[in-house]
Amino acid sequence: MEGLTLKQRLAQKTRKLVKTVELDGDKVDLRRPTHKERVAVLKLIEDANEMPNNAESTEVSQANATGGNLRGISRMVACVLYDPESKLRLYDPADPGDIDAIYGAPWLEDVTADAQKAFMGGLKESVEEARGNS
Repeated sequence: MEGLTLKQRLAQKTRKLVKTVELDGDKVDLRRPTHKERVAVLKLIEDANEMPNNAESTEVSQANATGGNLRGISRMVACVLYDPESKLRLYDPADPGDIDAIYGAPWLEDVTADAQKAFMGGLKESVEEARGNS
């Protein structure tokens, strides 16, 4: 990295590693997205009506909201899963095929909590954690 400016060195940095997890025998890294990436994924979730608060109170709407909520979570998971060796993102949160693959993966429930914490970064504190810290 000699001869590079600070700006160039910072641009080459990888995302902060939050946790390494094992999914069906393979290790993957959960890395914190940038603010720009986080906002882009939240926009994708909103545009696809995958936010749980868009549901009406009928049972059919609640079932669709649950499926939409899981698809939104799948987008968050896609945003934070990285290959530990190459440090490259494994899935594209904007690719419907990648989202379908994560949505149908048997390991989605196992990684959801950790992926949401990685996705939220510094905003990961829940109400209960905030109350406990006050």
